[in-house]
Amino acid sequence: MLKITDLEKTTPNKMLMASVNLTLHEGEIFALVGESQSGKSLLTKLILTLTHKTKGKIKIPANQYIGAFISAEQLMPSITVNTAIKDYYKLNDRAYNSKNVKNILSLFNLRKKLHCKISRLTPEECDLIKIALPLILRTDILILDAPFVNLSNTNAKDLRVLLKKISNELKTSILITASKISQVEEFCDTIGVIDDGMIISIQSYNAMISRELDSAKLGITVAEPNYAAKIIEDNFKTPARLCGDQVIVNLKPEHAQDVIDVLRKSNITVISAQRVLRSLEHQYLELINKHKKYY
Repeated sequence: MLKITDLEKTTPNKMLMASVNLTLHEGEIFALVGESQSGKSLLTKLILTLTHKTKGKIKIPANQYIGAFISAEQLMPSITVNTAIKDYYKLNDRAYNSKNVKNILSLFNLRKKLHCKISRLTPEECDLIKIALPLILRTDILILDAPFVNLSNTNAKDLRVLLKKISNELKTSILITASKISQVEEFCDTIGVIDDGMIISIQSYNAMISRELDSAKLGITVAEPNYAAKIIEDNFKTPARLCGDQVIVNLKPEHAQDVIDVLRKSNITVISAQRVLRSLEHQYLELINKHKKYY
């Protein structure tokens, strides 16, 4: 549905985006995660031709409608929600469909706001309206740039559920940007990490989860963590680090009883033993830190 090849954006003094390659498939939710000023919004603007690329190709199949939410864009405060929707239909050369309007607004719990002035909406309601607009037109490709910024936890959760349903049932392809991986995990299919204008990783969500489980470590909570860490290092020949009263070691959970037995023989009180996962957030931070260190 969307294919980006060797995309670059430069100014006379700086390279803003370098050699970006990205493919968005039909019905896929692709999450692009990065820190502030990493290039997320710039990439969405390049796709939407709101700014010009220096080099590379952006291919979208003919007759595919692309809709977008750009957080910085503002709705006219003096008009009603219904007028904003009608103007959006006209702008995209589509016939107004009152049934679609009411159905989509109902999904966002905004149907009662149809004849309300934009100026009387909260920032959160304005963002939800802007997200709803391309969905009302049944977009084929949906670009959402930082849609969670103004949303409450409840509305953010509802939006994730809705987007997953739309991608599954309507085969809508969705590219969504976020500053935290926790905002997009569990409902996306693919996670791309961007830093300093470069995409440094693209992995499926399932692959990242598998890596999370494979890299699980063992956390032993004890009464004497310093002494316990030394005992573990001596007996299992593996580094141990301290985290409060917990000793973290690079051993699989099935070795927990072996560690407990060794510690008890040394008269160390063991309170608990459990698997410690390397979360997706940890994986994300490791990628970012490795990239910054390299450059």
